[in-house]
Amino acid sequence: MENCWDVFHVDGERGLRGGQRQLLYLAAALRAAGHRNTVVCRAGSPLQAQARRQGLAVETLPFLMEWDPVSAWRLARLAARARHPVLHAHTAHAAALACMAGAWTGVPWVAHRRVDFKTLNPLSRRLKYDRAGRVAAVSRAVAALLEAAGTPPGRIAVVPDGLPVDEEESGWAQMPADKFAAPSPSQRLALRRRFQDAYGVPETGIWVGNLAALVPHKDHDTLLAAAVLVLRGRPGLTFLIAGQGPEEARLLKSVERMGLAGRLFLLGQVREPESLLKCLDVFVLSSWGEGMGSALLEAAACGVPSAAASAGGIPEIVADRSSGLLAPPPRPRGPGRGHRPPGRRPGPGAPAGGPGAGGFAEFRAQTHGPPHGGRLCQPGLARY
Repeated sequence: MENCWDVFHVDGERGLRGGQRQLLYLAAALRAAGHRNTVVCRAGSPLQAQARRQGLAVETLPFLMEWDPVSAWRLARLAARARHPVLHAHTAHAAALACMAGAWTGVPWVAHRRVDFKTLNPLSRRLKYDRAGRVAAVSRAVAALLEAAGTPPGRIAVVPDGLPVDEEESGWAQMPADKFAAPSPSQRLALRRRFQDAYGVPETGIWVGNLAALVPHKDHDTLLAAAVLVLRGRPGLTFLIAGQGPEEARLLKSVERMGLAGRLFLLGQVREPESLLKCLDVFVLSSWGEGMGSALLEAAACGVPSAAASAGGIPEIVADRSSGLLAPPPRPRGPGRGHRPPGRRPGPGAPAGGPGAGGFAEFRAQTHGPPHGGRLCQPGLARY
């Protein structure tokens, strides 16, 4: 087809977190629109395995360092062999490679910015973002930070993360149509029993959960402090944290020191995160830095109400006391401040954390796929 692009999605992360899942949703949506997609990732990574399971073409690079000339040269060669190539850098390190490969070949490239960190080195920012054909910011908060740092506003497009929420979009991603859907009571009970058997979690009572990498900006210390406070008045609650990261050993010690053993469980990496979400009564996100917080979308799709810190782009998803509860970061009482876990789950039609009563129109997979293709293009390109 004449307007078909060869999109190279570049991401060298070692895990499969929210950003990598968003890459796969985007590639699936673009494939449905007739574009050719190649995931360029680290050999042996979970992203490589998942991309192959979804039938996407995969290429690997060594990703030796941020400004890695070897990886950039190989990326340039891959792009040069394509008929209508465009490079899509999904991380800051990937943007460095796309910058070099684009400079050597003239291939257009775009950069995704998913974090709301303010520490952008001026030279690095100019090379990675100011020179990109377009920068996709996942929220208005991220776009504002890029503008404040000096990136020309005309290069920035706010493109929220998306989620497959119906049969058509799920088909694009080759996943079950009910993957992100509120479970039936029997399904929920069966999932809870799985977690009880695997981790020794109490089957009954209210479950409060968090799904996030164990890294400093996710601020699990605030969540632990909130758990201590909430358990004083509601001792029957159970807290579950799913994720891996460098903070794990320290957080395990904190759980013991704070007397949370048996009430708060660190589950490690959960292979199917949505299975945990469907077990929860409340989803909490205590991050002091969050570009958007796509886990809030997933929780909402599964019918789970949310409480979160009002960091970064989170208020663009959660309307305080309408579709969830917000508290200022990074106070130790974060999600516990003013939060009273409900005694029962809302029905599938009730407002949940995230889009809630407003629905998913803005956050469906197709909003960052084919219909918004032109928003990511280099000036002069007709489509992508």
